[in-house]
Amino acid sequence: MKNLITILFILISYNLTSQKWIKDTNCDDQSYEVLNEALEHFFNLEHLMAVGMAKAAYMIDSGCECSKLILAAAASPNPNWGTRKAKLDDINLQLLTSEEKTWYNMLVATLTSDGETYRSSINAGLEANPNSPLVNWFSTGGDLKKHQEFAEKFPDIASGAYNFLAYGYARGDVDGEVDFEEAYKAADMAQSLHAGPNSLDSKAEIAVIKGDYEVALSNQLKAYDYATFASPYEPKLVTYYRNTVKDEISKNLKEAQRAVQKAILDRNYEEFEKYISEDMQLISGDSNLQDFYEFNKESFSRGANVNWESFNLKDIEVSFSPDMSMAILTFYAEGSYSSGDSEDMIDYSTRASSVWIATDNGWKTVHTNWAPYGGGSGIPKI
Repeated sequence: MKNLITILFILISYNLTSQKWIKDTNCDDQSYEVLNEALEHFFNLEHLMAVGMAKAAYMIDSGCECSKLILAAAASPNPNWGTRKAKLDDINLQLLTSEEKTWYNMLVATLTSDGETYRSSINAGLEANPNSPLVNWFSTGGDLKKHQEFAEKFPDIASGAYNFLAYGYARGDVDGEVDFEEAYKAADMAQSLHAGPNSLDSKAEIAVIKGDYEVALSNQLKAYDYATFASPYEPKLVTYYRNTVKDEISKNLKEAQRAVQKAILDRNYEEFEKYISEDMQLISGDSNLQDFYEFNKESFSRGANVNWESFNLKDIEVSFSPDMSMAILTFYAEGSYSSGDSEDMIDYSTRASSVWIATDNGWKTVHTNWAPYGGGSGIPKI
């Protein structure tokens, strides 16, 4: 399979793109070209662009009924809030060709999760249209070998197939071994056949599998640049960026945790307020093992009878959620204090954890929990 990509790349370089997704349709010549571009975006998982181009095809030719199939396919089949059924009901079946009716029947089957009808529709469509790229694409499913066969049969429009193969190489599903060189080569093939954002997003994800967040960030930025407003590529862009500066974020969170605790001990609410969110309250569980409570300005009076001689946080470790939007800090605290008018010193030793979330205004703490540790005591009960 490795040689396949190189051979097809050479063949394609000498061949102008001539294959189309739909061979037989009722669309006029101009809308037909736009329709195929819409399908190219759709099968490369760029649905928002596909929807826009499908609408354009229908504006050019109101008889281009296949454009409505794209709109229906991009919609949700959920019976409670989805719109796929309404869009399918709006289609004039008399204007659909045999290829297009195959897709229509498949989409109808998704409304009731009828897998048997879905598969039989594909089989019937293949029997009637064995050389249809559209129907052949639907038959590939998640089968690497079928994607390879599709690329061989329809090399000009095999961008989606190469994208699928790229993940196969990166995950070790091809020939039983991970091959990032071939994965990137396949992704580049996908990009050469269809210059859209999805293959760039795929290269970024492959880089993540490899552990190279710098490369991931670079490719994700290119995908995001296609259209930044409400971009589906933005969330992972943020995740990749935070991974490139993970050490710095960890350092800042450790400093922030110490700053929060100092502000509490100093009864400095103005400083403490910098580290909490207006949208989510800090829920705390003290080392006296009493009930959890909402830590707010009034909470600064709690523990007023505790006189600290020393207090120190140590061994702070930071762990992040996979999307880098949340961090869990674990640490230990030691020190000594007296209670009330007593001069007797109490050895303080606790283990603790805190949860921080990334917000538009920086990292904020939303939960903390403390417990006695190693034979020491927590704070007195209130």
